[in-house]
Amino acid sequence: MKVSFHKKIAAYFGYEFTRINNSTYQNQSLLTLELINKHNIDLVIDVGANMGQFANDLRNAGYNKKIISFEPLIECYKHLKTIADDKWQIENYALGDSNSTEVINVSSKTVFSSILNTNEFGRSNFSDSIKVVDKQTISIKRLDDVIRELVDELDKKKIFIKLDTQGYDSHVILGAKNTLTHTHLLQTEVSCKSIYENTPPFYETLKQLSTSGFNITGIFPLSRDKKSMEILEFDCLLVRAGN
Repeated sequence: MKVSFHKKIAAYFGYEFTRINNSTYQNQSLLTLELINKHNIDLVIDVGANMGQFANDLRNAGYNKKIISFEPLIECYKHLKTIADDKWQIENYALGDSNSTEVINVSSKTVFSSILNTNEFGRSNFSDSIKVVDKQTISIKRLDDVIRELVDELDKKKIFIKLDTQGYDSHVILGAKNTLTHTHLLQTEVSCKSIYENTPPFYETLKQLSTSGFNITGIFPLSRDKKSMEILEFDCLLVRAGN
């Protein structure tokens, strides 16, 4: 096999060149799967499941252990119930920092549905997709208050929490402080330029995650400002410090 000169030089110094598009660390799905395997994750908590995209991706990638999905929208919940397997549990309520009842804004594209109201910037950038077409009254619970009812032998579990609640992730984290001590991996959606009202700025979110004991292992942009091309939000994949 022919080895190029620059690869020989890199090898001499103990390095190896890898094509970026084939690199695990540049691919969110590959990195997520590698971390799940590395940390022997046996429970995935899927907060803001929508139509089951995240959980389905995990199943297709070979993850066959326990998933608990939380989805407050009744239409999405009904769909999830039709596709879930016997190790995939579906709960029809939202998670947050209090046990309460709230009204959720249902957007024409349901992935944009949020307890928070959209702001002018969000409406101008996402137009019809984020348009509110309905409102539903939903229950909100703290994860710390329900987790032991849902999971046997919690102390023995190795948990991955995925959050996608359209600006509400910080509330979920506040209601999951005890559960986070059992959590090895965490994925959250971080806002750089908010499309919802009362969304914390990205630096506050990152500080909250760091204070909770997590370090960043991957950042993956999700959307950009149409005019400036600034990143609006990104998925942040984190690992518990010391693991």
